[in-house]
Amino acid sequence: MTVGGSGIAAVRALWMALFGLLIAALAFGPALFLREPPADEELLVISPHWDGIKREFGRAFTSRYLKDTGKHIRVVWLDVGNTGEIRKYLTERFAQAQPGAGIGADLLFGGGMDLLPDMAARNYFEPYVLSPELAAELPADLNGLELRDKQDRYHAACLSAFGFVYNKLVLKRAGLPAPREWEDLGRPEFQGWVSSGDPTLSGSVHAAYEVVLQGQGWERGFSTLARMVSNVRAFNEGGSSVPRDVSLGQAAVGPCIDFYANAPIRRQGATHLQLVVPVREGVVTADCAAILRGPSHPAAARAFMAFVLSEEGQRLWYQPRGTDGGPADYDLERLPVMPRIYELGLPTNTVLNPFKTLAAFKYDNKKGGARWGVLNDLWRATLIEAHEDLWNARRAVIAAGRDGDLGAALVRAPFGEEALLQVARKRLPPDERNALRNKWTAWARAWYRTIEAAAKTRGAVPEFQPGPLE
Repeated sequence: MTVGGSGIAAVRALWMALFGLLIAALAFGPALFLREPPADEELLVISPHWDGIKREFGRAFTSRYLKDTGKHIRVVWLDVGNTGEIRKYLTERFAQAQPGAGIGADLLFGGGMDLLPDMAARNYFEPYVLSPELAAELPADLNGLELRDKQDRYHAACLSAFGFVYNKLVLKRAGLPAPREWEDLGRPEFQGWVSSGDPTLSGSVHAAYEVVLQGQGWERGFSTLARMVSNVRAFNEGGSSVPRDVSLGQAAVGPCIDFYANAPIRRQGATHLQLVVPVREGVVTADCAAILRGPSHPAAARAFMAFVLSEEGQRLWYQPRGTDGGPADYDLERLPVMPRIYELGLPTNTVLNPFKTLAAFKYDNKKGGARWGVLNDLWRATLIEAHEDLWNARRAVIAAGRDGDLGAALVRAPFGEEALLQVARKRLPPDERNALRNKWTAWARAWYRTIEAAAKTRGAVPEFQPGPLE
């Protein structure tokens, strides 16, 4: 049998259609054929969390919501940056909103709690009152660390520990001692071997620096941080870059939140890495969950809060992926805020129980929040923008063998803690903040260069002049 011209054209058209489908399948993948069921509702969540957390909580919550309500819900994740950037975003959006009205988003999920008291005072949140059963399960504080607002405007969703991660192989090859305390990261032999994220851009790095300040006190803590920073070659933007640099051998050690270090240690079998949570400044901080004022989907927002704080939600933080009740695809490796989780004998990679391993001091998250912005300005001026001068001065001090006297002068705090808090209370407008920060940068550069000159000329320790406050 022969096929006429019209038949050949039809066959050719069929093959072209099939070829087009094949190309579309390769380009767009299974999503072209396996469409999600239409959503009955949406939930808009602002979150700085990484994608693994978003996917696991999004998947588990939508499943729970379907079981409880019979409705399909789509969780829409809004990424506007870290905790500081989130506060700026909320401030701008609520300033544009009508009094008492919302901004379109429903929830804040993730980010440290230091800034939340201020945001709550600005009426950014709706109260979420725990059920009596859940209130009995979830403590209000942990060794002085607030885990929920007294007016129920925000709640801790999980906990994190702060310390530093080091590379055993790099230390051995470089002949460096294993660090045990924060001061060790500022030792002369560690210059050039320390990695750090930018504390003014990364909320987790900022929190780690704040832990050192509160744990050691203002004067000593600032000196410890300045010595450590003088050993940093260059700053990375995010906190997750530190374990990457350390794991690859580009640095020997760096400050790190626990779950960033656990990622290569647990999931990639990086036995050459070691996480240290210093005993004297061993502390945990909390990540938050809160319903935003005037949510577009209030019932769904309350359901999400209930899920996150329930045993089902808390187990997602704790258990390894693939275990019954645990996450499906990603190990989250965070610390639950429900103490009972640690006593259930569940499979886990987590070795710390913060409710039994008490911190050596009481972390004050309200103090941390009150001075968050002004500390960023101070660190930006004295540690980031003047970093090259700090590095050069420390190098000259070490070469001169004078880390004891000139080194101690180099890393002095520019002024006292109360003076810093007074600047914070003024709530300076942006132009005045920038002007003051520029003065701090000029002061720091001048001081570092003065110390460098004294080291190179074998001069006496210069007379200290405090930094400007206005």
